Amino acid sequence: MVPQASLAANHHSRIGSPIINLLKLHIIKVSIPRYFSVLKSTPMKKILLALTCLLLTTALMAQNTDGGANDLLNKVSQKYQGFSTMQFHYTLVTSKDSKTLSTAQGDFYLKGNKYHTSYGGQTFFCDGSSLWNYQKSTNEVSVYEYDPEDDDNMMNPRLLLKNWDKHFRAKFIRDDFTNGQAITLVDLTPKVSQSYYRIRLFIQKNNLQIKKIVVYEKDNTLYTYNIEQFKSNVTLADDLFVFNKSKYPNVEVNDMR
Repeated sequence: MVPQASLAANHHSRIGSPIINLLKLHIIKVSIPRYFSVLKSTPMKKILLALTCLLLTTALMAQNTDGGANDLLNKVSQKYQGFSTMQFHYTLVTSKDSKTLSTAQGDFYLKGNKYHTSYGGQTFFCDGSSLWNYQKSTNEVSVYEYDPEDDDNMMNPRLLLKNWDKHFRAKFIRDDFTNGQAITLVDLTPKVSQSYYRIRLFIQKNNLQIKKIVVYEKDNTLYTYNIEQFKSNVTLADDLFVFNKSKYPNVEVNDMR
């Protein structure tokens, strides 16, 4: 992760986003302001990409698919867009050449255009108008103005889903049976070359929930996200999406708004 102290000094320089580049995006063709360099680490970007895949709303409607993938994704889309809130726990396994490189866990909460997610000592709070990034290791929080219409903003998974179908093709792979559950595998492939070449979704057939996501990088790295403890339409207090300074004694605040 890029140290927080370097964020303000590099505020005006720009970086290219590999996925989501969560790619070099528009979703795909966007360059990210340097103050989002906190997200430059590949794991965080891939996490946001995976969360984006999980939040299939209307974006996969009417895209170029085959083998029944279109019908299935339409049903998943209809189900997920009906949720007022969502929360889940996930485990991320990073591997390469059949060797596990790391394992990490995180949590995600969504309510309308608000979200809260934690991973690897970081916590993100977004109340729909401001975005806070808290770094536990340095006890620092950086605050940014949140603009859902800003192409540079890659933090909102719902925003990333906008026009998703214009950038990906979906293909039915096969039906499988894992841990006593019937699972359908669907691949998403980018229409424009990215650092990854495939995203595989594992969709549970009986309830249309996405149970696992695998991102395949061109350098043979795999990012596998196992979705656990998924809950929908639960009560989530609005203060969950706002950084409360009183809960972080002596925190250093970097207000970039």
